[in-house]
Amino acid sequence: MTIVHARSSWRALGVVASVSAVIPLCLVGCAPAVENDANAAELRAAPDSNLMTVPVDRTYAITEFNLNAPLGSSSLHEALGERISSTGTMVVRDGMIMSAELQVAIEDMPEASFVQTKPTMLMRDDMEETVTSVGTLSVGDLSQPNTSVELRPTELSEDQAQFDVTFAVPDNLLVSNAGWPFDEVSAHLVLTAQ
Repeated sequence: MTIVHARSSWRALGVVASVSAVIPLCLVGCAPAVENDANAAELRAAPDSNLMTVPVDRTYAITEFNLNAPLGSSSLHEALGERISSTGTMVVRDGMIMSAELQVAIEDMPEASFVQTKPTMLMRDDMEETVTSVGTLSVGDLSQPNTSVELRPTELSEDQAQFDVTFAVPDNLLVSNAGWPFDEVSAHLVLTAQ
């Protein structure tokens, strides 16, 4: 918009006059609208899903712990018998392990525990798929953050969850006085919904 002010002064006549003129802004050209041919991602929900359903936290507690390795057989678990005790919980929401804690105590050995520090996605379509859970592994007073634990779900329902668990004992725990004479642990966990 252009505004022109004109002012003249007639002192001789004792009259002061002001003239203002307003000239409207004219658009000479407009940029044409840009056409966007990019394809947008299409989101689809499974036919049996309800997008309005709020995900529910399902809490499971460990009810059974069977040691498979070291020594590659369950005979070690049988030999230790009641000397092994385990506790722990796992919270699952919408196909993800949101939190998990496991404590295992073997008589005359330091207690071992694992606390998950990042959520872990479970593969629903293929129950044989192994997933990695990351957390802090502790043995006695020593701990190792960012330890990976391999989980293979063998059953996951509203009532029960079962996993084969395998992890390598970190070097700093092996060379310490923690008392673990093996470098890998494998177990089968049975958890029941609370």
